[in-house]
Amino acid sequence: MHFRLAHVFSHAVKVVIACVFLSLLSSPAVHAEQSTPPVQNLSEFPFDTHKKAILRGDWWFQFGTRLSPSEAVKAATSDQLGTQQVPLDWGLVVENIEQNPYAHGYATYVIQLTLPYSKDVSLVVAFPRVADAYDVFWVPANSPDKAEKIGGSGEMTGPIQSSTTKLAYPLDFQGDGYLVVHVRKEIQSYGGILRAPFIANAETYQTDIQMEHILDGLVMGITLFAAMLNSFLFLAHRKDPATLILAIAAFAFLLRSTILAGMFEIQFGPEVRSFRVRLEYAGILLIGWASFALHQTLLWRRFSDLSGPLVAGVIAMLGCAILFTAPLPVVTNNLVYVQLYCVVTFVLILATSFRAIVKRQEDAWFYTLGWLVPLLAALNDIVVSQTYSGVYLVNYAFVLFICAYSVKVGRRVTGAIGRAELLDRDRATLQQLHQDAVDTASRDHLTGLLNRQAYDNEVSLAWREKDFSDQGISLVLFDIDHFKAVNDTYGHPAGDDVLRAVSELVQGARLRRSDRVCRFGGEEFVLILPDTTCENAMVVAERIRHRIAAMTTTCSNNVSLRVTASFGLTCAAPNSDLDPTVVLQRAEEALLHAKNTGRNRSVSYDKMLEERDTVPPQDLKAAS
Repeated sequence: MHFRLAHVFSHAVKVVIACVFLSLLSSPAVHAEQSTPPVQNLSEFPFDTHKKAILRGDWWFQFGTRLSPSEAVKAATSDQLGTQQVPLDWGLVVENIEQNPYAHGYATYVIQLTLPYSKDVSLVVAFPRVADAYDVFWVPANSPDKAEKIGGSGEMTGPIQSSTTKLAYPLDFQGDGYLVVHVRKEIQSYGGILRAPFIANAETYQTDIQMEHILDGLVMGITLFAAMLNSFLFLAHRKDPATLILAIAAFAFLLRSTILAGMFEIQFGPEVRSFRVRLEYAGILLIGWASFALHQTLLWRRFSDLSGPLVAGVIAMLGCAILFTAPLPVVTNNLVYVQLYCVVTFVLILATSFRAIVKRQEDAWFYTLGWLVPLLAALNDIVVSQTYSGVYLVNYAFVLFICAYSVKVGRRVTGAIGRAELLDRDRATLQQLHQDAVDTASRDHLTGLLNRQAYDNEVSLAWREKDFSDQGISLVLFDIDHFKAVNDTYGHPAGDDVLRAVSELVQGARLRRSDRVCRFGGEEFVLILPDTTCENAMVVAERIRHRIAAMTTTCSNNVSLRVTASFGLTCAAPNSDLDPTVVLQRAEEALLHAKNTGRNRSVSYDKMLEERDTVPPQDLKAAS
């Protein structure tokens, strides 16, 4: 008796919870309906319209046995059978519940019907849900021994196999008769006819089923598109976690829609029905968690604010582990905890909304009121499930919910991406301005070469590296011969053209990336050649000197000029005691010697010393 009270209390809790989150639940609810005799006269029922004759209320019922159809009819007409509410889980009412907590076994249902006497309308009898397996028979009232099986689903003998939901069977009979249903329950904790059967016009029912499949496909297609769109948005902008959570929520709802549409059984066969039940309940946990996490990220936008959803996600993962490992009757009998998880997450959503409204968070009212859409749809579905009148709206509400939030979040993300691109452009502009400022400070505005200030910085850096090289460092100083005569004869614009032409030639003289060319002043230039011996520096100087001598410069005043240059160079070995100033002075002395001994030649400091020792002193004239 104690277990019976606990079981009743569990189902009562399920009813209360379903009023809040029925849209996510698939467990049967107890229908508090007025009992009617197990007889229904449908002879004048308007089957030619879209109405359905719902076979709910009292049925004759016998638990623990499968009476043959004729025996069931005889027992019912002789008042040997009790009655049972349909739909209702028989585990709440069968007498041996204490000996068999899950009420495994067989049962027989019987209801008397009077069908239309005319054959103008073809009828079907539909069974939305029976746990676990069942067979359906029609027994004519005037010939109870001529029972005819009209359908069934699942395995009534041998290894148990669960039935498929939403099946219908032709009811090609007229007049009085009995509908006999054998039910076998061994898998889930729920037993019996859990959704009321109904009789409908076959053509109307087929049209409704086709329309339902079209709408299911539309719902799944839109949901899949929303999931892919939000996944793409997350990959494009990972700083906003709302797109990732929205994609997960869409995938979770897509999984649930696929399950409820029966796609798993169609694709993999009836053997996966037990796994489908577990997956359906796990999907409820996933949707509950995703709803909470989505609401949190929509309001606060940062991963750092997801500590609450993280804890809720861990609990959901533990729940999923139990759902996939525990025996199925234990899973279905304790669905109340899954429902409780959804209620708790809904309360957390309300708490988050209240906090956001108090703090005047952006769009707090929009996201809070947005949850009213699926909530009102869930309440509508409660009414429809109990009255069997109306349209189920929760799937369409969730699709509308996901689409609206996808548009909202998409606009937010695209706006953030646009702002990021604008910031990147501004950053690039600032970097370019900074580089221009650096270039202005370090480069000669006429030739584009490094200026004298930049030379000091570059030679200082190269000098620190020379002790780590094998060949030391070389400096090559050169200037244009008779440059003053060019300015005096052809004007300073012609002189500027010559300077630019020489600069371009030197920059294109196959120098290394580590080499530096600087305009030292006026018509003087200097080459910094790291890790270079005097011999190699002389090769570079000679190559440049020959190219300058062979170059013709066309000036802006249509004058063509050819010039030459003189070179002086010196070097410092690794670990040398010399400093850059001394080395530069030696290069200047070598350059002056080259100009005083004929110009258009390259002279190293060592060669200058040799020539001074062997050539008699002469009056040296400064180069102009």
